[in-house]
Amino acid sequence: MTALTAMARARRAGALVLIAVASLAGAGCSSAPRSSEHEIAPTTGTRTAVADAAMQSLGSAYRGGATGPRAYDDSGLVYAAYRSVGAALPRDIQAQLDTGKPIELAQAEPADLLFFRVEDSQGGDRLVVGLYTQPGEMLMANPGFGGKSGVALFNTDDEFWEQRLIGVIRQLP
Repeated sequence: MTALTAMARARRAGALVLIAVASLAGAGCSSAPRSSEHEIAPTTGTRTAVADAAMQSLGSAYRGGATGPRAYDDSGLVYAAYRSVGAALPRDIQAQLDTGKPIELAQAEPADLLFFRVEDSQGGDRLVVGLYTQPGEMLMANPGFGGKSGVALFNTDDEFWEQRLIGVIRQLP
């Protein structure tokens, strides 16, 4: 058995243990949300894990339609970060905006999604999404809005982003 095969088996075994533990943790609580057998039940640590997974992509290139690992688009980055920890999130940006719970930016926690309306190169506008990482900061894959391109950190208090914020969505409890 090669080292890569052993690592893949260990990851799968670890994922199965996490799924089993998450299932047992929610079994005794009737108000706990039910998860499908293919996703990990969200916990407080899940938020941090999603943000940490997204941060691993810092510096990656932007490419429309990409979900990693070498390049991402904005909704592909958050989709990949959620998926990497077994949490469900739609791939489509409009579906990401339409699901979850709307909250105020002041209530945001790591892994919450920040949505903006920005002008595209054809003079129209488009919806973009960033992942909240900590107070005043988000991670986003973008083609150059706000002066940066690729997967980069942005200041949520920057006037550019403040003027374009249309909503903050909480996907995890």
